[in-house]
Amino acid sequence: MWLAALGVSAVIAISVAVAVPATNVPVPAPASVPTGHSDGLSDQHGGYRLEPVSLPQERGDAVPVAFRILGPDGAPATGYADVATMPLHLYAVREDLTGYQHLHPQLVGDTWRTALRVPDGGVYRLYAEFTPAHLVAYGQPIVLGTRFIITGDTNQVPLPAASATTTVDRFTVNRLDGMPPLPSGVATVLRFQVLDAGGPVASLEPYLGTFAHLSGFDVPTQALTHVHPAMAPNAAAPRDGTLAFHTVFHHPGPQRLFLQFQVAGTVHLAAFTVVVS
Repeated sequence: MWLAALGVSAVIAISVAVAVPATNVPVPAPASVPTGHSDGLSDQHGGYRLEPVSLPQERGDAVPVAFRILGPDGAPATGYADVATMPLHLYAVREDLTGYQHLHPQLVGDTWRTALRVPDGGVYRLYAEFTPAHLVAYGQPIVLGTRFIITGDTNQVPLPAASATTTVDRFTVNRLDGMPPLPSGVATVLRFQVLDAGGPVASLEPYLGTFAHLSGFDVPTQALTHVHPAMAPNAAAPRDGTLAFHTVFHHPGPQRLFLQFQVAGTVHLAAFTVVVS
């Protein structure tokens, strides 16, 4: 069901977007350094603001989405640094943490544009992650968010129980530390191993400049944490299929994790529920 949210539906729906007028929202004062952790729960952080241009109103397989990133001076921001080979990453998820998507909008003029799969009704959140060029040295991206609502009948999906293993396509992914609760507010390490019928997968391929991407969503708030494996630059693929992620979970409670990895040119998505104490 998790991968189905990324696939192509057999039913072609009409894609509709709604234009969002610009608003005269006060712009925060410029920030010369990062101002702490941002998690996509606000449309403003560190002097930057996400301004929606068009957001989905109806279900569809490729519903247009457009937005601007305004800088501390109130003008559209320029000078993005490439992180994981892209200047901006866009994540989307519904409030029940289904339908996860990891997209890469194109900057057309001063506006970021892409298309989103919206298979069902409900409240969705978009997360725009980027690093202004002058903040690269701090190694801390800015994550801004906004919501949209699709009305009508909605099939809400219960949160899957925590598990130390999951399957995706022909692969099994194991959480190597089992299922103990993870600490909140302190650095922690999550280790996963990718296996197929022949054992550990030694042929993981770089996807967007790294061997995996891990997006963690706090279940009560939907706060986002996105990290990449802790590996040396230009490192070879791990021969034992093991991926280690160093991160900090800022909120206690359940988290829904989405692990993306690539084998033979295909990106696979494994999902886990973990508990943060």
